[in-house]
Amino acid sequence: MRRPFSLHDFPSVEGTIACRWAPVLLSPILDSPEKLVIGVVAANGGGFHIERANALNRLQCLFGKAAETAIFAAEVAFEELAENLSESGHEALRERALVFTGVTLGEVRGGEGNSLRDVARTWMSALSSLYEYRADTAVEVVAMQEAAEELGARGGDRLPIMVLEDVVARNPAYGHFFSEEIRMKRQRRSKVADIGIDFSSPDLVANFATLGPSAQAKSVDRIKRKLFDLIVRRDAEQTTFLPRAHEMIVYSPGIIDPLISEKQRDQLDEVHDELGEQSKREEIGFLPVTGVSDITQRILQTAAGHA
Repeated sequence: MRRPFSLHDFPSVEGTIACRWAPVLLSPILDSPEKLVIGVVAANGGGFHIERANALNRLQCLFGKAAETAIFAAEVAFEELAENLSESGHEALRERALVFTGVTLGEVRGGEGNSLRDVARTWMSALSSLYEYRADTAVEVVAMQEAAEELGARGGDRLPIMVLEDVVARNPAYGHFFSEEIRMKRQRRSKVADIGIDFSSPDLVANFATLGPSAQAKSVDRIKRKLFDLIVRRDAEQTTFLPRAHEMIVYSPGIIDPLISEKQRDQLDEVHDELGEQSKREEIGFLPVTGVSDITQRILQTAAGHA
């Protein structure tokens, strides 16, 4: 006779954690119901984890060169989400909105797993065609955890790294002009008083920053801090005989970008005017751009003019 079931016959849930999770959705065409899952965020009172799509290159098959805008929108949205979660915790999931018009949070649900990362990866594997589940190695786990912690702590901006990669692809000789932090793919400053310079060549000293469509105060403050660093560096060089251009280069979406609204465009224009006026007063160049290639072109043109 078969014995009756007991609680011991069911898998143990000891050691699992409960959390809330939500998909991160990209609408590649404004006002279209079409959505793509580009990430899953899992969070609880103890922290959060964002599992990103690791096969965004597949978007190029659908959108060609236009995929670059969608991929950059995803990157900025992830950074904004990490910053909000760092400040507000899992309560940030209730807001259901991200920095880009075309990137939003889906329905928030409850879940359980061995870790927040485990929950996020499981659902990402089930929901997204832009994700490939990959078995962990000890090195990968440590690297991902450190990257997540660093991003959560500083609300990072990937623009300097993207500029480095684009410049080196066109002229590898310019790689050593970027700061060591950027070359190591880090942006954390060890001390508040540190002066951070992203690019320093015989012709140009520049800092790079991203301004999202919502032009949040945190992003503007970050740009102003980088502008101040340029002022300090410029003043320190006034006693030298090697005058160099000092520029604050800011990436933001273009006026015809389909991922931003007219209201957001007005906000960006207003912030651009404010930053431009402040830069002019401090005699620092201010250059708004709409693409990484524009920054690369500026760097290479400056070098060509000096040659």
